[in-house]
Amino acid sequence: MSLPPSNMTNTAPFAAPESGLIVFDFDGTITTKDTFALFLRYYAGLLPWFFKVMRLMPVFMAYKLGRIDRHAVKAAVIKTFFKGETEENIFAKAQTFANDVIPPLIRPLAQECFDQKKQDIESLYICSASITPYLRHWAVQQGLPEDHVLAVELEFESGVATGRIAGYNVWGENKVRRIYQAFNSDYVHIKEAYGDTRGDLELLNAAEASYFKPFRLSPS
Repeated sequence: MSLPPSNMTNTAPFAAPESGLIVFDFDGTITTKDTFALFLRYYAGLLPWFFKVMRLMPVFMAYKLGRIDRHAVKAAVIKTFFKGETEENIFAKAQTFANDVIPPLIRPLAQECFDQKKQDIESLYICSASITPYLRHWAVQQGLPEDHVLAVELEFESGVATGRIAGYNVWGENKVRRIYQAFNSDYVHIKEAYGDTRGDLELLNAAEASYFKPFRLSPS
């Protein structure tokens, strides 16, 4: 797969494990709901959330009409909800969200599988189009190193969110791109991948063994 160059800095202090990676998508695969959408409402509060969503309606309409792609939508949403917010406040809200909101959303079969894969913790990763603050809190609670979460990074300057993504939206081919970038490599062996939407297709195709909607009683 030919991937576009990245402007993000590699942060991985180690090489990819020889056994290969085990990579889970998060929203819809491990959880029953889209946690990013839930976090926006949780973070903003109901009334501010409503007005921000109304302000974004032209962006959503442009996407529906095919004038912009989902990456542009994600960028607009992050700008609308987080520009000017302090890093301290975002991370505090992310921690309580991870503690209080996420646990009831975890699919029991996903948790069971995730627990089994923890036996090879060095190989276990989450790769998601959600944002890192609450995902990393949840991962650490699960015993996973926080740098094993490869997701959308918010950009901060002097402790304040700029409203921009630091890098790119981790969706579609960008999931594989993000994994390769994490190890500063043109190729990383992905032993297993778990996903549930079109945004996971390239990741699933890149894996030796792939599992689509594996933790549901039915695949619908």
